[in-house]
Amino acid sequence: MYSIKLHHHPLSVCSMKVRLALEEKGLVWAGREIDIIRAQEQLDPWYLKLNPNGVVPTLEFDNGNEEVITDSARIIRFIATLPDGNPLLPQDAQDQIQMEQLVDLADTIDLQILSYARHPSMEKSGRILDRRIQKSLRLSEEHPELKDNYLTCAERSEKSKQFRVDAFHVARMEREAQEALDIAEERLHQGEYLLGECYSLADVIWTVVLSRLDLLGYTDWIDGSEYPAIGDYYQRMQKRRSYTQAQVQNQWWDK
Repeated sequence: MYSIKLHHHPLSVCSMKVRLALEEKGLVWAGREIDIIRAQEQLDPWYLKLNPNGVVPTLEFDNGNEEVITDSARIIRFIATLPDGNPLLPQDAQDQIQMEQLVDLADTIDLQILSYARHPSMEKSGRILDRRIQKSLRLSEEHPELKDNYLTCAERSEKSKQFRVDAFHVARMEREAQEALDIAEERLHQGEYLLGECYSLADVIWTVVLSRLDLLGYTDWIDGSEYPAIGDYYQRMQKRRSYTQAQVQNQWWDK
């Protein structure tokens, strides 16, 4: 027997990837919501000791020996390897290689910068980043043992603040996103899922990517106008029971 505890935030893309993987796998898990908007709890010392990067999600796995796993890509791969539940990994070796390529491809889309750049209120997104920077710098002085971690968090938020208003940078991120969508579209012409007839971890991550693009208003990319196969696929993925259970978000909400 083992227990799974996920530290997450409802609107965090990376948190959604993990929640969807857990629901598709059919595992029992407990969640703790981390306020990354107002309280910036991901920067609290207790959490930074758990996740030195100061981001969500973080998964705690306890089977007698507690293991802490950070980075959503590592977490979903870990979940997929657990023996219990539904299979999320293909059996064919070539399919496994293609699945890994599709997972990595989805991760190349910089949804964080696109989210800040297309936030409905640039002023609000700026305030969120300012609070993050201020709290990181303050706590770097109060907790010298974590100073390097806090300064890294502050630097990361400073870059996000700059890049979100850099039209050239945002346009490059959008071009790279479309290049990734081109590949996914081609894959979906070959079957119901990204690996043909086998639902896999690739579908988990791409479902969340498409949901975030939907939320950001890239309507032509996900409604079938530019990518017919992706449009049909996205509609089908939203109808899966796991989509609702994992609380995959495709609309802005004020929290």
